Amino acid sequence: MSIAEEKTTQQVDGRLNRSTRTRAAIVEAMVALVGEGNAAPTSEDVAERANVGLRTVFRHFEDMETLYQEVDQVIKARVFPQFDLETLTGPLEERARKLIERRAHIFTAVHPFMTCTIARKWKSPYLARSYDAFAELQRTFLFNNLPELKELSPALQHAADQVTSYESWTRMKDVQQLDVADIIEAQLAGVLAIIRGA
Repeated sequence: MSIAEEKTTQQVDGRLNRSTRTRAAIVEAMVALVGEGNAAPTSEDVAERANVGLRTVFRHFEDMETLYQEVDQVIKARVFPQFDLETLTGPLEERARKLIERRAHIFTAVHPFMTCTIARKWKSPYLARSYDAFAELQRTFLFNNLPELKELSPALQHAADQVTSYESWTRMKDVQQLDVADIIEAQLAGVLAIIRGA
């Protein structure tokens, strides 16, 4: 390789590295803004936080949909490994309590990101799919850990799914102003009443 070719290769590598760093800075800016409670950051907000120009944001992400995908992947990679998703064993009430407590930790961690997802999912097919997948994951873990629910009518199964869902949790947190300990007790009481009263 000639000196000129080597220099050209180094310049291309340098541009690729800078481009990769800029793209990562844009994703990190979006994660930080949402994590701070900005449920609907604009491209201008992201550009300012990433310390890049608005055109740079759009050069790296032709549309916000692509940015949402990368942000979602970063959040999942950071949040989900923290949690124990092993199938629970033991008496019904013990399993139900542990399940609700696990969910409270997960829901607390993802709350700002879910708020953003809910605000944007109507305009974003990717976020709509991600939201639906999270709901299905909750339902799967609910039925895997509380198999007693499988013996109930479909209506009671849906009620148990709703009582223990993120939507129920966030309503109690944000609308009813309950603290996490009270939410855990309310969700636990609800799901046990459904199972035992059936």
